Amino acid sequence: MSSTSTSAQTDTTGVAVMRSARTRRQYSQWALPAITIAAIVVFSFLRPDTFATLGNARAIALTQTILVIVALAELFVLITGDFDLSVGGNLALGGILTAGLPSLQGLPVGLSILLAILACGIVGLINGILVNVVRINAFITTLSTGLILAGIATWYTNGQVIYENIPKALPEFGAGDFLGIPNPVWLIVVLMLIVYYVLDHTPFGRFLYAIGGSREASRLSGLNVRGLSISAFTISGILCGIAGVTATSVLGTGNPTVGPAYLLPAFAAVFLGATSFKPGRFNVFGTVLAVFAIAIGVTGLQAVGVPYFVEPVFNGLVLLTAVAASRRLRADAA
Repeated sequence: MSSTSTSAQTDTTGVAVMRSARTRRQYSQWALPAITIAAIVVFSFLRPDTFATLGNARAIALTQTILVIVALAELFVLITGDFDLSVGGNLALGGILTAGLPSLQGLPVGLSILLAILACGIVGLINGILVNVVRINAFITTLSTGLILAGIATWYTNGQVIYENIPKALPEFGAGDFLGIPNPVWLIVVLMLIVYYVLDHTPFGRFLYAIGGSREASRLSGLNVRGLSISAFTISGILCGIAGVTATSVLGTGNPTVGPAYLLPAFAAVFLGATSFKPGRFNVFGTVLAVFAIAIGVTGLQAVGVPYFVEPVFNGLVLLTAVAASRRLRADAA
């Protein structure tokens, strides 16, 4: 009798816990979009002359295009359970090659772009091989690669920003628009849709998620875990190259120090994005929304007079909160 009562009580408690976890996931799914909309409304009310303007909206969209691409690059690796600390350095490499190959070496702009993206893809491939074949920890590997890339960028540019003889096509693309929307924004829309399709509607994407769930189970089920992980690092590198090309187009220069500033915001966006749309799971739309949610928050706070140093503090707090929330939601989903 006592045993039956205890068993029933345990079952009831288990059901209650499952319902609580399901409720948290349901609320979390729409929390970030709701907070973003609320922030837009509040800041627009407080600063209608500066925040609630078309020019400010365009500026936010344009300035975040680089970060969106870097965050998508980081997304591929995080999905597999690893991480890439070299995305900032790889972005800088792509940017200086895009600017330097035509202006310093005289190569055609199209070829320069292809070589820049190829070089960054090779960096990603090397990262993947070092992590999966040589078995060096991803933290050590990508941190070291990022430092090496920073040194290469400084050597190639002599520590100077490249701004002379850059082909007009690059800044013209960065400053141009189509249907009133900046060209780089159209680029991230296309990339976002491609990445979404790859991750959510192809076997390759499902395999990457499976690896992130359990490498051992994936290996036992016959997946080529090593090859898939190397592919994720390589794709991350290619996207960093595209981000570098975009940075040169938007900024109109090749800056060897531009990359590191995007590293932590990219992590923050991916982890914060994992609390939305598909709670507990790294996903494309959540990541992109998180980039703009953070940007709206920072821009709004600066518009109401918060000091300039608020951005790194805000990003740090968002990263801590996002990682904690993401872990909780992943545990609920398990």
